[in-house]
Amino acid sequence: MDLSHNKLVEVEADFGKLNLLSTLNLNNNLITSIHPNIGLCIRLKTLNISGNRIGEIPKQIGKCTLMEVFKCNDNFLETLPPTFGNIVALRVLELQNNKLNSLPPEIAKIPTIREIHCDGNPNLVMVPDDMRATSDMVIWALRLHRDHQAKVEVKVAHYNELEEETREHEETRLRLKDECSVIEEEVKTLEESRPTGYISFKTKAKQYAARVKCIVS
Repeated sequence: MDLSHNKLVEVEADFGKLNLLSTLNLNNNLITSIHPNIGLCIRLKTLNISGNRIGEIPKQIGKCTLMEVFKCNDNFLETLPPTFGNIVALRVLELQNNKLNSLPPEIAKIPTIREIHCDGNPNLVMVPDDMRATSDMVIWALRLHRDHQAKVEVKVAHYNELEEETREHEETRLRLKDECSVIEEEVKTLEESRPTGYISFKTKAKQYAARVKCIVS
């Protein structure tokens, strides 16, 4: 389907009904938004939305796992959803002249990815300027970020485990402290209620009986 060079302002929900669609060309329109139903186009292989006013790609795009070519040049994108990593057939990704400040490292795990073009994104610090002209260098940079992210996630998980153990130990300490307080109160109560006068009298009686050689039971 070729709807390029028109005045379309959005990719509407009805596009999701085109579940047999393999190629969609929306180049050079006035599109500002893409409905999440685009994820229902599960047989889509080529999507060209270059030359529009798009600022965000819905995460449902990750359901288009057969897509091989994605072109989104000359728009207002700041990032892509991490679900792009689910598009396991993707070969070509064109993102020139946007406002990208990051790319999802998950893209680096796509086994078929061969081309990533991201020139014209001055805020994309995760891929240095001198590396953007070569797809292999862009992919390498993304893999580097992916590996770093994986290490961070491992450390965060370990930190959370330690934090949970610390919380459990603190709860145990407070519980034991409360139990000790209860026991101390019980001991104090027993000490206050014991018959000290009787015990003193019985002791003196025993001492007197010993002197007169009597047995006091």
